[in-house]
Amino acid sequence: MEQILILREAIVKFYKKFEIIILPVLKFLLGYFIFSAISDIGYSMDAFAIITKPSMRFSYTMLMSLLFTLLPISIGYVLITLNIIVQFSSNYEIAAIIGAVLLLFTFFYSRLGGKEKWFILFMFLGLYFKIPYIVPLIAGLYFGIQSALPITIGVFIWEFYPLAFNLVNVEKPKAASILEVPESFGQVITFFLETVKNNDRWVVTAFVFCLVVVVVYVASKMDVDYAKEIAIAMGTVINIISFIFLRLTIGYEISIPSLFLLSIFSGVIVLIIKFFDIVLNYQRTERVEFEDDDNYYYVRVVPKISMAKKDRSVKYIKEPKTNGRGVSNKKEKEARIEAYVHDEEYEYDDEFYDDEYEYEEYDEYEDEDDSTRR
Repeated sequence: MEQILILREAIVKFYKKFEIIILPVLKFLLGYFIFSAISDIGYSMDAFAIITKPSMRFSYTMLMSLLFTLLPISIGYVLITLNIIVQFSSNYEIAAIIGAVLLLFTFFYSRLGGKEKWFILFMFLGLYFKIPYIVPLIAGLYFGIQSALPITIGVFIWEFYPLAFNLVNVEKPKAASILEVPESFGQVITFFLETVKNNDRWVVTAFVFCLVVVVVYVASKMDVDYAKEIAIAMGTVINIISFIFLRLTIGYEISIPSLFLLSIFSGVIVLIIKFFDIVLNYQRTERVEFEDDDNYYYVRVVPKISMAKKDRSVKYIKEPKTNGRGVSNKKEKEARIEAYVHDEEYEYDDEFYDDEYEYEEYDEYEDEDDSTRR
């Protein structure tokens, strides 16, 4: 376990050190995937052939991805909407309806919402890659109940996406003049509203995901040990039970084995994300009570586990053997002479120092030492 914590600290340290590079790269890759998927729609009018033809598709996608990386996410949604309108521009009624719906979400939510507005894209990508259950778990754990709205929008856009192709292929009379344009729009809008009304799958799907968000958020705020881990487990169980209930009651089309595997896989991924976010030592939990002039506080303190590896330099010093008097046998005489010559009470001045006196005193000291030993 200690090695895992050390590895975690190293990865977190690396991420924090290069965060200014990692986040733009991830945003660029996300933008490239989104604009590549949009460019495959292929219902653009001839006037946009210069940016939709195969020879220009890669360069145009790279340019849009770069703009998506540099600009705020609100402007990024505008770029995405405009590109979708261009791709459906061969049928101006469909392009107008799609543009109106997407711009409605863009200007009335994405410009007002906080970081939660990213969940519109995350929900769409989760459904695209068949792992949508991970999104409500992360939303409830880190962003709260307010993230339920962008998740609902993401589910609706996902269900609306194939509807756009059905609208393109619907048989409708072409407007021969400008006076017939309202009638043409009316038929398309009628077909759109009837399809949305008859398709309640997105409603129940969004309801289950919002329920998971609420359960995870409430459970993560409980005053118990391992609250976040319990919240992830509860969200995973609620997700599985809810979709099984929908299958048994209204015939919701879903594979039960796939539901179990993907839900558990999503829960494990969120646990790993939580592990790299924070690790707490619940064995050292303390409760602190203090007050000020206005309030009395009950605080539950749970210390973090930090296994950062510290560089240490250890210097070993070997003490020489002595003869019992604290002086080495080998250098006994030299040490005693050194102590005499550098005695703190011995004062001299270079200008009045007498070399002959030094030698005489030194010789007397040696003679006295020899006689003492004999």
